[in-house]
Amino acid sequence: AAPAALARVRAPGRLVRRYGTEAPEVRALAAEDPRLAERVLPDHPVTGAELLWALRHEGALDASDLLDRRTRIGLVPEDRAAAVEAVRDLVGEAAAPLS
Repeated sequence: AAPAALARVRAPGRLVRRYGTEAPEVRALAAEDPRLAERVLPDHPVTGAELLWALRHEGALDASDLLDRRTRIGLVPEDRAAAVEAVRDLVGEAAAPLS
């Protein structure tokens, strides 16, 4: 998207930089479920909504994909350990309607 189009996107700058014109849709996930607005880790900006977006729209396959490839939280072993349960729970919830 052109920079002018991105300037009109109504979402936080961090989301616009990462998701472009889809940023409002990512933010809307958090509006549907306030738990998704929470950060996965207190010192990391990634929210549950971003993880759910990756699962539903970006083809993320599992917790490892989310932690290591999509968010890079898993690059720091302590962060990975702290986030893995929450991510697994979210992956399980996201997959439940599919089964």
